[in-house]
Amino acid sequence: MKTNIFRRLLSPMLALTILVSSAVVSFTPISAAESDQADTAAASNAEPSKNEYQIVSPVPSGSSITPITQVPRLDSLQGKRIALVGGSFSASVTHAVIRDLLEDRYGCTCFYMTEEIGKSGTFNPNSISDKSKAFQQKLEEYQIDGVISGNCGCGICTVKETGNGLAAEYAGIPAVVVGAEAFVPQIESTGYNRGVPVVRTAAYPGAFANDTTEVQQQKARDVLFDQIVTGFTEPISDDEVQRIAGAVAGVSYDDILFTGSHERVQQFYETSEMSDGLPVVPPTRDKVEYYLQYTTYAATDIVNMKNGEIQDMPPANRKVYAYQVAVNAIMAGCPPEYMPLCIAIVRCFANGNFYKSLASTHGWTPYVLVSGPIARQLGFSYDKGMINEEANKLLGRFVSLAMLNIAGYKIKENRMGTFGYMLPIAFAEDEEACLQIGWNPYHVEKSYDLNTSVVTCGSTLTWGNPVQVGTNDPEKALQLLSWDVTEKQQNGLGNTNPREARMVMLTKDAAAKIAQATGCGSKTGLKDTLIDTARRPLWMRTYAHYWANTGSKIHLNTTFDQHYNDIRRGVSTENVERDYVASTTVPEWLKGVVPYDKIDTTQTIEANNTGFVITGGDQTSQFQIMPGGDTCSFNVNLPRNWDELVAREGYSPIGNYNLSQ
Repeated sequence: MKTNIFRRLLSPMLALTILVSSAVVSFTPISAAESDQADTAAASNAEPSKNEYQIVSPVPSGSSITPITQVPRLDSLQGKRIALVGGSFSASVTHAVIRDLLEDRYGCTCFYMTEEIGKSGTFNPNSISDKSKAFQQKLEEYQIDGVISGNCGCGICTVKETGNGLAAEYAGIPAVVVGAEAFVPQIESTGYNRGVPVVRTAAYPGAFANDTTEVQQQKARDVLFDQIVTGFTEPISDDEVQRIAGAVAGVSYDDILFTGSHERVQQFYETSEMSDGLPVVPPTRDKVEYYLQYTTYAATDIVNMKNGEIQDMPPANRKVYAYQVAVNAIMAGCPPEYMPLCIAIVRCFANGNFYKSLASTHGWTPYVLVSGPIARQLGFSYDKGMINEEANKLLGRFVSLAMLNIAGYKIKENRMGTFGYMLPIAFAEDEEACLQIGWNPYHVEKSYDLNTSVVTCGSTLTWGNPVQVGTNDPEKALQLLSWDVTEKQQNGLGNTNPREARMVMLTKDAAAKIAQATGCGSKTGLKDTLIDTARRPLWMRTYAHYWANTGSKIHLNTTFDQHYNDIRRGVSTENVERDYVASTTVPEWLKGVVPYDKIDTTQTIEANNTGFVITGGDQTSQFQIMPGGDTCSFNVNLPRNWDELVAREGYSPIGNYNLSQ
């Protein structure tokens, strides 16, 4: 195992002082003249002077989606057939006002929301779903001239509501998407990243959830309607295309992106929005080629390929070459032996289980779990404080840069976290501890062989606040875990689906105690047991859904008691919830509060989207529950001469790190 990776990587090449302990770098501002000189050097591929670096681009320039030529906008709205679709964030209020105005002022025939038209949802032009095809067929069947979709008020619903507009544009029908002002950039970027150069928008001032119904109606009349008329009737100009989509010049592997000193490189990346603001290592061509030796890829091999086809990688849907993965790994400070892990992580970016939640206002933080012998060989920590160990931090930093440069996530444009985001984290599992107590390691639960190296990517909404298991009674330890599962829910109070994905970290001692509880001798048994024991009172679930589900304003349309019974019968949750609601014995932790023997409860966990990982060392008896998004896993593919390559970095052969079942 190697240590002091930063010193090994940086000291031979940087002519500046880096205060590693506090991660502070002092940079000198660049004058306009100096910047022009550097640009000239970059454009001419001139030889760099001493202490200058010629750097390669970390950003793929080409999309896997070919832009469409949009049909002309409408010459007039008079007598046109308009579909109002969607349903998020009080669309039932604003759409109704817009419908009435269209009918009164222009004699339009309006098809209102989902009763006649339905909705497309997320639209992917490279793989159009049956739902999107059915939506487009309905538009054709009803001879629709224009589509209004809305309302966009959160990171995930914006992608869905914009998807209705994209489906219409691909069907040759002009569309306008309604959204809160803060989400207009995401609407526009979602459009051009999915092949529609200009998505016309109607911007709602402020936040939908902050306004009363009367104010929403007033803003629909006085603000939204004129924007919608303009969006439908004003021709799309070249300036508009340029502003939204831009003219991105192609940058190839042979091109030098920029030439300059380390501090100039740093400033170039920051002003070009190619850095997360932390110090970067200049990615020269020589270093890129050296890093690629540690992979099974040539420089211009496409990474996001599956079965001979390019896999879309939202939000930018770029075609990613192996050298661009190397560039971001170098920038992050990763040593070359991390390249197989970085390749696997990038492949995860094309998996919907991982990327679908990353744009949300709720602020999912990505994480990486490294499993198998590669984790032990390269020294990824599962000990106390593991996410702050050097190797783990560097891999988390790579995820941060890869999200920005490779996948195309940008804060406030298509990553819409209300309070921002933590930096991504990485950790490993104590797989030997798993085997000692009779549990399979996480990747084995996912059907990989024990000694296969695997990367798993997921996301979490919380960090910290672990539970101390202060008892040696296995059944009480299980009850504590059951209780915390019901408390750690998606979207704060669990106002959406209470059975969303979770990753549960347990220290070795906590896992050993819980493994002794009835039915918990395996991770599968533990999951099955928690389905019965981790139950939340239906009243609490209803309260969260009723008052904290701000996008729907349920409390304006029904009473609490009606909503409680609707959830119990499945009416309010598309018949899903009733399968999980039952009259059960009051949970142990509520028996001093609830004066009944039985109450209505709902299940809060599902076996197929819950993971358990033994990590965090053996000095405490704690567990930490991380509610969040689903996960995806990929093999870590190593070149045939892997042992020879890493030997020169001081590592033992990977076979030395295999475990016996």
